[in-house]
Amino acid sequence: MIKVLIVDDFQVDRENLTLMLETEPAFQHVAVIGACENGKEALDFMKTLQPDIIISDIEMPVMDGFEMVRMVRQLYPQIKIIFSSLYNEFEYAKDAMYLGGYGYLLKPVDPKELLQCVSAVTDRITSDLKFRKDYEYLSRQLNENKPYLIESLLISLMYGTAGNDIHVSEKLELLGLDMKDCWYVASLIEIDGFVQLTRDMNIEEKHLFQMMVLSRIREVLGSCCNQLSVSLHQAHIAIVFYYPEAVEDRLSQIHTVLSNILLEFSKSDISLSIMVSGYSKHILCLKFLYEQCLYILRYKYLLGKGKILYSSDIPSSKEKPLFDYNGIEKELRVLLNTGTADEITDYIHNLYLGLPDNSSPEELKGFFYFMMICLQNIVHSNPEGFAGQSELTSPAAWETLVTLETVSDAVTWICECLLTANKCIREREFHKNKVMVEKIKRYIERNYQTNITLEMLSEELYYSPNYINQIFKQETGGTIFDYVTRYKMERAKDMLAVNHIKLYEIAEKLGYNHTAYFSSLFKKYMGVTPKDFRRQLES
Repeated sequence: MIKVLIVDDFQVDRENLTLMLETEPAFQHVAVIGACENGKEALDFMKTLQPDIIISDIEMPVMDGFEMVRMVRQLYPQIKIIFSSLYNEFEYAKDAMYLGGYGYLLKPVDPKELLQCVSAVTDRITSDLKFRKDYEYLSRQLNENKPYLIESLLISLMYGTAGNDIHVSEKLELLGLDMKDCWYVASLIEIDGFVQLTRDMNIEEKHLFQMMVLSRIREVLGSCCNQLSVSLHQAHIAIVFYYPEAVEDRLSQIHTVLSNILLEFSKSDISLSIMVSGYSKHILCLKFLYEQCLYILRYKYLLGKGKILYSSDIPSSKEKPLFDYNGIEKELRVLLNTGTADEITDYIHNLYLGLPDNSSPEELKGFFYFMMICLQNIVHSNPEGFAGQSELTSPAAWETLVTLETVSDAVTWICECLLTANKCIREREFHKNKVMVEKIKRYIERNYQTNITLEMLSEELYYSPNYINQIFKQETGGTIFDYVTRYKMERAKDMLAVNHIKLYEIAEKLGYNHTAYFSSLFKKYMGVTPKDFRRQLES
């Protein structure tokens, strides 16, 4: 039942509104719970019983309608307000709408207008109630599935498929993880002899065995430090440590925690080897920290199992890396998303010029193979953006790279591949914006008879209001509000050409509650009033 409170200093107006609401068949779900003479009396009334809708006069003794509504907005923001007044003044209507009013009725109140106004508000209340129920249900679902969603996010970060900084930040906020602007260290745990230990197990038993190991690791970790752990493929478990302060001060603590894990499993017949990465300040670099762990894991055969291994434990080699490969892949991602063709070409050529003169053919080929891996990682992390570009990831691409005979040919070919990827990203972004603008325009053309808001468009298109307005202005040069108004004015011109349609009818058809407001907008956009425009058409 929708509860209505009437606030008016004239008894006859209170009685008339009550009578109309209680006798109209369409208002069977509406109940008048009270009638007050002024705003102060209404606020006292609401301390014990709150309505869903208030129908209030504006000018009243003790406390007028506007002052009362300001208090209601602070104390009971969910209550919907409908104003009624003797004055058909634009300023009154504007102030009423500014205060969040859902309607403006002129006295004496017409039953038809009251029906339309209250029906619209009750529909909104019903919609809000459904939204709240849906939101509460989805919120419960989110909380119930949060552990699995956190694990999924962690895995995607380790594998480099989590998306860009904005996507990751949104996911962290959604899951309530305070991991932004931290220092990160990755640790990879391998269950030694996993194949032998699980030889006689089926797939389900292998999975349960790994979950048992993970559970024991988590028991040791407890709440001793900022960390998240997750199962990767069969024999591997990852732990990510994160700290807001400088991580150098935490390395000894991390080593102690990992030593405790080894100590716990030393009491059983399960042996673990633990690889520890360096550290990074960027969460998307977890992929590279994980790859460092995988690289260290390659030396387990030489260094032995059941230990904690760091990159410093790897025997030194005469071969030194040509570049900061982790940094190159990050820079390539930025260039492909935001760089120009010249910037990408210059970047690759500068890398080429930076190759040492004494580099061996194997080192040079390894560099270009790495560039190809970077490109394919980027393509695989955004399959929709590279639809139809299979040549960037197909085996034929590698066959082409292998057959190139000179460094110069390799530089040229890599540039061509990167420029193709850059073009795909830019075209997809351009097409997406154009499609969004067309959807906005079509929506406005279908719904121009209503009071279209950015929030309504946001629900329709599943983007934030600010983002929608920004894209529309970027593509058209004007705001959505301007487009809505201009479209309505064009429709008004068509209707003004039909003599029998009254001005107030045109205003109603365009979604305006008051003819004066419609007339002022028409004059603002067309330079003449609707009446003058109609006279021009007749002359």
